[in-house]
Amino acid sequence: MNAVVEKVRSLWVPLEESSLLVPNVAIAEVINYQPLDLVQDGPEWLLGRLRWRNQELPVVSMERLLGLNPPQSGRGARITVFNTVKPDTMLAFFAAVTAGIPRLLNADADSLGASLRADRNLPTTVADCIELDTAEALIPDLEAIQTLIEEVWKSL
Repeated sequence: MNAVVEKVRSLWVPLEESSLLVPNVAIAEVINYQPLDLVQDGPEWLLGRLRWRNQELPVVSMERLLGLNPPQSGRGARITVFNTVKPDTMLAFFAAVTAGIPRLLNADADSLGASLRADRNLPTTVADCIELDTAEALIPDLEAIQTLIEEVWKSL
């Protein structure tokens, strides 16, 4: 039997100049910001590494990965730990600095507006840009982001 999903439990993840919309299952945990161990010779979007649950995670700037201006203030920053989406991966998690605490919501046909992708010049790390009520949100291509992170992480 084919079931039609009418609502997707999602998280509205604030960035400094925009927001992300991701499925609830994409995020493992949100923690208070803490200093990162710097990574030498990495791309500008790789901010450093973090020890989390006895694992070393890459920490990225979602703004830089998504083609946005890097954050300026850092005020209210959190570290959001993402579950990876690709099977048979070397990384089970990666983290990103975000501008606050994600908000739980049900994304459904009534709350989601039209895709704005055609009106935007978006990088391959963005799956779509949508309207949600009166705000816009980027839907990141988590598989493309994970692939980028893995390529860099294994060479460090």
